[in-house]
Amino acid sequence: MSDKSPQIIILRLIELPLKERPKMRKKLWMWFVCGALAVIPGSCNRETDQKTVKIGVMTPLTGEVASWGDMQRKSTELALDDLKAKGTLDGTRIQVVYEDDTASPKDGVNAFRKLADVDKVPIVVGSPASTVTLAAAPIANEKKLVLLSSGSTATEVANAGPYVFRIMPSDEVQASIMADWMLELGYKNVAIIYVENAWGKGLVEQFKTDFVKKGGKILAIESSKPDTSDFRAQLSKLESLTPESIYAPLYTRGAGLMIRQAREMGFKQQIFGADVYGTPELVEAGGDAVNGVLYTTFGQNGGTEYQQFTQRYKAKYGREPETYACYCYDAFLIAVEAIKRIPEGKPKDGSNIREALLSIKDFQGVTGQTTFDGKNNATGKTFDKLMIIDKKHVPFNLNEWKDRIH
Repeated sequence: MSDKSPQIIILRLIELPLKERPKMRKKLWMWFVCGALAVIPGSCNRETDQKTVKIGVMTPLTGEVASWGDMQRKSTELALDDLKAKGTLDGTRIQVVYEDDTASPKDGVNAFRKLADVDKVPIVVGSPASTVTLAAAPIANEKKLVLLSSGSTATEVANAGPYVFRIMPSDEVQASIMADWMLELGYKNVAIIYVENAWGKGLVEQFKTDFVKKGGKILAIESSKPDTSDFRAQLSKLESLTPESIYAPLYTRGAGLMIRQAREMGFKQQIFGADVYGTPELVEAGGDAVNGVLYTTFGQNGGTEYQQFTQRYKAKYGREPETYACYCYDAFLIAVEAIKRIPEGKPKDGSNIREALLSIKDFQGVTGQTTFDGKNNATGKTFDKLMIIDKKHVPFNLNEWKDRIH
């Protein structure tokens, strides 16, 4: 036993003459209180630890799509601010632990393992990159640690396992909407350039199936690596085919470069894109060439909650929320809601959080109501149609598109 332990201090204090005890008490009082509390079961320090819950956020904070991670961080911090302001944390302290996945499967696995093994989080929100989510999924299932994606739309995510959830619709929905949209606008043949990963492959396969089934024709399909910056070889193969339109589910910077190069080569065809087009890299890389591009993106609920979210986001960060910021926001709120639903006395671990997520019905967030189906996908969500005018992303308007672009 140390000669500075609370027990020894008590003995020494008792052994002192009465006249010296006040001096000794004054000198050692604060140390004694802290040390004594440390050995008392159920002390305030221990209670604080029990009331603290960590939530991991895995997102690309650096790399080609760092704006995705910046968007997720901003939305997460706003959600935490709002929860505190409303007093809805019930005394629970939420500690957010961020890890950079760079939108790379390898880095994503490392980030997820760090959150699981070092930080000991019971739930991870993210990643927006489908390739990262799919790479981390086996670990999530093995460790029984919930992975709640805020942006992974790839069709494969639906079968990623019992501990993988997502709060946005699948690319099956996105592909179907895009096929219908092209045909409605009169484009019956199309050439495709896509990014060669799980997201790009899944989206193109589903689009091809829907488009052909509804009467469309695919003239050619060209692929590219995620880090491709020169698309002239792929575009040259399409020139002689004269497609009416080009469908380009590429990551945003690559998409911007492809569009710029296509226009420089004389391509006049209508270009269609996918959900990631709403991030800043597209306009940064493509400049004026991206004007007139049409694309699908996560549905933005126009209700009161969404409008209020937009106002708070703009007030805090001085800009409108990008593409799927509202889904990042809702994903964090849903993670907290699941933690709060765990009954007193039960551990706030991955298994109980998973059960709590499955119990959520019609959770009202800024993206609308969220309920998870049998494959842990959020039901009732859809994609919106947008166009780029004067390098701004605006809701698709047929008359304006015809007057200004077509």
